[in-house]
Amino acid sequence: MAGEVYIKGDVGTLAYWDGDAYKPVVCLTSSSHELTMNTVEKVNMCNAGRTIQSAQSISESVQIEGEVIDTTAVGGVSPGVTVGELKALARAQVSGGSDSFRLNRGPEGYIYFDALLSNVSDNYQAGEDATFSATLTITNDPSDTDPNVTP
Repeated sequence: MAGEVYIKGDVGTLAYWDGDAYKPVVCLTSSSHELTMNTVEKVNMCNAGRTIQSAQSISESVQIEGEVIDTTAVGGVSPGVTVGELKALARAQVSGGSDSFRLNRGPEGYIYFDALLSNVSDNYQAGEDATFSATLTITNDPSDTDPNVTP
């Protein structure tokens, strides 16, 4: 096709709603939004032993990867959410439930959703920059409308 414009990957940012504003997760290197169709399979003699699949539900998640940053030079405060803060959010979710997030998809707009941080990990390897990854399991129906804006 002529005239298509490719979307740059660096627009795929993720932000956490802290109760007052969206706070970006800092130093992301990638983000992905996954939608999975969950199916039910059955086999019976009425359909000659063929496996029949039917849709049951949709599961959605967001995976992120990034670089760990040192905030000690700025007094331990970052304008965004660090991997340490993601771990603290995950621990708090055990008793407090899911949190609100916003995923930027560039010209396709934002996806607003509630999610549990089902996995947060960091990786420190000799001779390399420290990295982190996380999986957010979406717990509601995502929306393109910000639920935190009052009309």
